[in-house]
Amino acid sequence: MKSYKAPAAILFLLSLIVCGDIHSQVGINTTNPRTTLEVAGDALISGTIEIGNYNALSDDEDSTFLIQDNLDEIKSVDVSNPTGEALAYVQEYIITNPDEDWVFDFDTGVDANDFVLIVISSYFNLELNTSSSSGAEDNASLPYTATFIKGGTWHIIADYPMVANLDPAEIGTWTLSTLIFSRDLSKQLGSIDIPMSNATSGSASSPIIN
Repeated sequence: MKSYKAPAAILFLLSLIVCGDIHSQVGINTTNPRTTLEVAGDALISGTIEIGNYNALSDDEDSTFLIQDNLDEIKSVDVSNPTGEALAYVQEYIITNPDEDWVFDFDTGVDANDFVLIVISSYFNLELNTSSSSGAEDNASLPYTATFIKGGTWHIIADYPMVANLDPAEIGTWTLSTLIFSRDLSKQLGSIDIPMSNATSGSASSPIIN
């Protein structure tokens, strides 16, 4: 009579089923599983993972994201870690004593190949004076801020067009809040040329995002 030896994988799975029925908790590389299944080590899953129930995040809890890197490893993005990677960064620049209210070119030093930088708010702390030309005394001016790439880094321009400090001797300060996105963690859609043909209105040929 020939004997039959079951493959080791089948025996392992059967042992998990039996242990699961007896103990209701299964541990791999651990003798004290803390939940229904605990794997103490790396796991490779080639199929789909379905999560039936998950807890909602509370207001007082820190949130994290799971990201798959270029080595197919799953890593966490922890925004509470001051030195870790993040989806985006908020940076405030306080620029003191420019040429009156005029900041022509401020180099942030932020690498334009790795990040996208935009100005989300700005203000100047001094009273401004409009042109003294006849009919222009009651004019107003809105702050103009923009970002541009120069020499591989992001630069900022800030100005109140057609006005300047009421007292040119006073030292003014710009406060610029910026939002910095990592190019690795955001989708770059690129540029689209829109020919207006000397018209004042137009439309996209197709939506960028459906």
